Amino acid sequence: MKKGLLILLLAILAGVSAFWIARSHRQASAADSEVLLDSMPELAWLREDLKLSDDQFAKASEVHAAYRPVCAGMCRRISEAHAKLKTLASADRGMSPELQAAILHHARVHAECQQKMLEHLYQTAGLLDDKQAARYLETMIPHALDASLTGNTQSCHKD
Repeated sequence: MKKGLLILLLAILAGVSAFWIARSHRQASAADSEVLLDSMPELAWLREDLKLSDDQFAKASEVHAAYRPVCAGMCRRISEAHAKLKTLASADRGMSPELQAAILHHARVHAECQQKMLEHLYQTAGLLDDKQAARYLETMIPHALDASLTGNTQSCHKD
């Protein structure tokens, strides 16, 4: 009986230990991810290529961080609209009212994404001097237009 109780206690102790180890590992991974997100490595080129001051970079980082959820939402909406369009186009053998509506919805979502992305780019450019802003827009506008026209949602995540 004592041997069974000892085995039970050891099993409970092992389970509790495994739980705490897994939990601390998960928290460390989440903390590492947050640090990576907060550091916004996608903005490194902005600081380096355009030679931004610390103040300009801080403001651009704030604008970028504020735009991230908007971008993620737009990318999700584009993906959903594309999936619906693809499903309807594959299922139909002709133009149906549902397919026509899906085409129009898909186009509206792309246009809205393009508008929001361009607004974000112009807002960011407004933080820069004229030379920096011209270089920034020259680099970024093709990405915004490409994302809207081709459905390249990865461009939504560049700044």
